[in-house]
Amino acid sequence: MTDKKQVKGLLDYISLKPGEEADFATNSGDYVFGMGIGATDEVRDLAIIGRIYINIQKLKNLNKNDNNNQTSVTDTKKISGRPKKQKALGMHQVRALILWDIAQTYSEDIRQDLTNTYMIELAEKSDALVGESEGIWESRKKESLQQSVSRGKTWWEIDHKWHSDKCYEFLYGSYTEKKS
Repeated sequence: MTDKKQVKGLLDYISLKPGEEADFATNSGDYVFGMGIGATDEVRDLAIIGRIYINIQKLKNLNKNDNNNQTSVTDTKKISGRPKKQKALGMHQVRALILWDIAQTYSEDIRQDLTNTYMIELAEKSDALVGESEGIWESRKKESLQQSVSRGKTWWEIDHKWHSDKCYEFLYGSYTEKKS
């Protein structure tokens, strides 16, 4: 295997032999891609600063576009047109996903008898919840938690035996097991 020739400019590129592979030289203290080798230090620094500035602007625009496309849970403004897809999981989906994960520790026989109410109580008593995750189960009414979990189960397509291909794929990648 032959080494690739370092190309720093047009003349280096033209001097390549047919079939010879080339690699553009990386920027260094005395060389900046696209600048002449005899360029002053000040010009090279300005070229690097300009490139950094352009990258920062691209990131700002990317971030701005993401904020405009993301649907907020607390939006009260009515927007006409097709609803936008939610990029992050909502509270309903997070609650249902946590309960699904807890339910997977039980056998198939027991799982079919697990109710939303029982699973919510089990999650509230769990020692695994610390910090801000404890707030997931805070609610004034038990009925609202049950409704929230039901909405999440519908979104994740969790059946009465706590099976969900979507949950499995979300947490572990592709679903390889066959459903019985």
